[in-house]
Amino acid sequence: MGKLKFATGMSGPALLIWGAAMSLSVWAGDAVSADLAVATSDYYRGGVCYNFNLKHPEELHSEISVRVRDYFEEANTVVVSAQQSSIVQLRFDWALETRDWCGVAIGYMKDAVWDDEAVNRCLCFREYMREY
Repeated sequence: MGKLKFATGMSGPALLIWGAAMSLSVWAGDAVSADLAVATSDYYRGGVCYNFNLKHPEELHSEISVRVRDYFEEANTVVVSAQQSSIVQLRFDWALETRDWCGVAIGYMKDAVWDDEAVNRCLCFREYMREY
């Protein structure tokens, strides 16, 4: 029997090396994205929030504070517009949750207190709101 060839034209050893290289690149890509996702929604994976107590580095607090305020405004706009027209019920529900938790986070920030749970719930529920 000769060497096994696949549809790609690669022989067994070449295909094995290619597969290992692809696996490594996927793994390395995940490692990089996890580092960069701290300011975004690192706790939001696969449509689920899994860690509302995720700690954000202090150097990112000002950037995240801006997001929290923007998300509050976005959610409030959805809630107010829902009173004047019909929208998907789940979008409205998540907009209410987003607005409430972003409001809680903003209230703490006004008192110079950083509340990871409120911030994370704000960021996460905004992702849920966007899905609907």
